Amino acid sequence: MNFNNNKQFRLALPILKKLEEAGYEAFFVGGSVRDFLLQREIKDIDITTNATPEQVKHLFSKVIPVGIDHGTVIVRKNKKSYEVTTYRNKISKKDKFSFGQQLSDDLMYRDFTMNALAMDKSGRIIDLFNGQVHIQKRIIKAVKDPFMRLEEDPLRMIRACRFVSQLGFSIEGNTIEAILQLKTKIKQVAIERLKDEMTALITGEHYVEGLRSLIKTELIGQFPIFKSHPQYIRLLQRERDYFTSFSHMVAFLYELQPKVSISEWMKEWNGSNKEKQMAKELASSLKYYKESGVTPWLVYKLDEAFHRPFIQIIDTIYKESITREALQTIRNKLSIQSQHDLAINGHDLMKWFPNRKPGVWIKQMIEAIEFAIVMDELKNDEKLIKEWIRCHPLATD
Repeated sequence: MNFNNNKQFRLALPILKKLEEAGYEAFFVGGSVRDFLLQREIKDIDITTNATPEQVKHLFSKVIPVGIDHGTVIVRKNKKSYEVTTYRNKISKKDKFSFGQQLSDDLMYRDFTMNALAMDKSGRIIDLFNGQVHIQKRIIKAVKDPFMRLEEDPLRMIRACRFVSQLGFSIEGNTIEAILQLKTKIKQVAIERLKDEMTALITGEHYVEGLRSLIKTELIGQFPIFKSHPQYIRLLQRERDYFTSFSHMVAFLYELQPKVSISEWMKEWNGSNKEKQMAKELASSLKYYKESGVTPWLVYKLDEAFHRPFIQIIDTIYKESITREALQTIRNKLSIQSQHDLAINGHDLMKWFPNRKPGVWIKQMIEAIEFAIVMDELKNDEKLIKEWIRCHPLATD
């Protein structure tokens, strides 16, 4: 592998060179080096240096002090963002650190050997803990003492399982044992960070292996909902393919066992309103499917972004198959693609019914018109719609 052929590293190289020209050390570090060795797509490039955040700020014109209290700033270069972190050195069990004096201090502070790799501007890799060997053997192993590494940041426990899901690696025995003994400390982790890792795990290419690791380490039994409703752990094992999103997982589990509402799932996991709405829309489509099967109305209401999760859930739970191509074929034949395509709108209804006050009846009538058009019971024509309304009056508010 030729380091110079990698575009991401080439774009970031000027940052390393500028730091070195100013008399500091600087290296690419962590996941970018690991993914380079694995020939995986590199998403983010992190840099470690003995320059302090203040010194970095003086060197570059565009610096964002996002984590300056933890030694990290973001340097903007070539319209990209790069995290630049000062060497760190753990000094206590209370999540405190001091700035390290040398690269080895920082690499010792890293979570797993495969991430404790650094690379200089010439492409030479610095590997103090056999990280390259463990990458070749596809092993996730904590740096030096697994108990110390995991106690420093309990989030690292689920990160280990997340890497299983993303890389298809396995966690080595001593690291698993440390997780088993420290698993209750996961409650110290902010739910936002936990959810981010859980989302990355369930959407990983090797999801089944990742889930197995969560179960083997008993971590999943410490998570919101799963802790109080362990039956969901078993239900989660029914899915043999990775999920597309956190909302997809929630809708899947809700479809299997609605004991916990979608709103409660999202509240416990601090899901966003968008995620809650996505899960509810998917659940609504599944409910309609059970009652009426695949119809033009189902496809009209089902956002194209939900095609894969919808297909996956009905295949897993109901053992019924439909392809994305089949859904797309139905969609292509629809008379309208969205409410915006209607020949009339709410203002037209208000003109046609001047004696009625604005209210929910407008929304109900619009949807009734949509349904009739989508199901080929009505043409999308203003005069025909007006006549149809006279023959299909809605109940008054």
